[in-house]
Amino acid sequence: MAISESTRQALYQRAGGRCECSMSLCKHHRAGDRCPHYLSLGIWEAHHRTAGGPDTLSNLIALCATCHKNTRTYGRS
Repeated sequence: MAISESTRQALYQRAGGRCECSMSLCKHHRAGDRCPHYLSLGIWEAHHRTAGGPDTLSNLIALCATCHKNTRTYGRS
């Protein structure tokens, strides 16, 4: 199921237009620090915190494409 436009807008607003990643395996920012990338309007990805979980704001994180590719579940259905 696709994430609704209203949920995507709320996620973008919560993120303040910046990637919400703080994963240690992302090498373009320090572990524990938030990614410095800004999310281009329309060109960012909503990632589920719990794979297969609901499309709710509490289960989603806004990521730049680089950080999303670094998640262990990237590309899984």
